[in-house]
Amino acid sequence: MNDYNVILARTDLPSWVFQWSNPQTGQFVNEVVLPTPVGPVPLPRSWASVDAEFFGHSFLFIDTHLESFDANIRKLQGGELRAGPANTSLPLIIAMDSNAQAFPQPQDPTYVDFMSAGYNDVWSKLFPKRAGLTCCQDEADNNPVSQLYQRIDLVLTHGRVRPWGAVLIGNNPRSRLPDGLWPSDHAALVAGVVVGSN
Repeated sequence: MNDYNVILARTDLPSWVFQWSNPQTGQFVNEVVLPTPVGPVPLPRSWASVDAEFFGHSFLFIDTHLESFDANIRKLQGGELRAGPANTSLPLIIAMDSNAQAFPQPQDPTYVDFMSAGYNDVWSKLFPKRAGLTCCQDEADNNPVSQLYQRIDLVLTHGRVRPWGAVLIGNNPRSRLPDGLWPSDHAALVAGVVVGSN
């Protein structure tokens, strides 16, 4: 079984405006393993990263998807991420389906760990009183009324990165497709940040 993370980057900008390098990817050591009649089946989770530069400001961008079925494994994966690929002196941006509830209370221990380690949550910095629910519609995506009930899709920053703006896409009934389906079981979080500024 595989878990894929993809980072999309613009290619139409001159290199003095935007460039990226050093693509990296890896799987978390800690993972759920399901016992089955034919033997154990691992459920891997992974991350991907690139070094990037925007108008001369360097930063590290990481994309990841943490464990959804086991809170203890998710907490360990968060620790792996902070100690491994996110251990950098560069300004850092992490975009993730964290599966770690930031809202409502109680907050998931994995989310609390990131906040305690000095990370900033772009949504909560910009909109401290707005729920920003991102999960989850029925997986068949045909529920007529939105079932979003928690915020688990996050953009976290560390170091010299300042939140600039954020919006949710696909969380409004008007965003449903002509056949009535939601675009996804998650609402998408789009965030803007300023690198090189606290």
